[in-house]
Amino acid sequence: MKTRWIWLVKMVWLFSLLPNTSFALDSLTDAQLKQKGQAFVAAKEARQQPNSTIEDVERYIDLLSDNFIDEYVQYQVTFAADKAKLKARLIEKLKDEVLEHQVQILQMMTGPNVVMLKIAEKGKLKPAGQYRVIKIDRVSVISLEFDKQGLISHIRRHGKQ
Repeated sequence: MKTRWIWLVKMVWLFSLLPNTSFALDSLTDAQLKQKGQAFVAAKEARQQPNSTIEDVERYIDLLSDNFIDEYVQYQVTFAADKAKLKARLIEKLKDEVLEHQVQILQMMTGPNVVMLKIAEKGKLKPAGQYRVIKIDRVSVISLEFDKQGLISHIRRHGKQ
């Protein structure tokens, strides 16, 4: 796991050297990036609670740029932006019975308009229409790239989801 984390740190550093539109703007400050990373984790956690509402989903969606990319690196799957479809999917997931869900930031690093998050998630949920409870206990690494408006333009999810 430590080797994977070191590899990811190197990748963030390499990405910071590439000419990329998300890096073209004046960089967000370290404090701004940390606040945005914390806001992402808080919104992710808030939309996956027993009492989550459509407003929680909207707060999460509001963090994303209109043309964001959501990439699951391990599975080589990338979703192009469609905030309306994502919102509809997340609202549909509100029908799942969330028994508990916590997200904790274990580590956070920043680079030029990039935040790397190592998070721990624990929880229990019962998907709508199913009788089996699914236990969640995982550590994930997520990188967030920000556009000129300070919105998330690219989410990369590393490791098992």
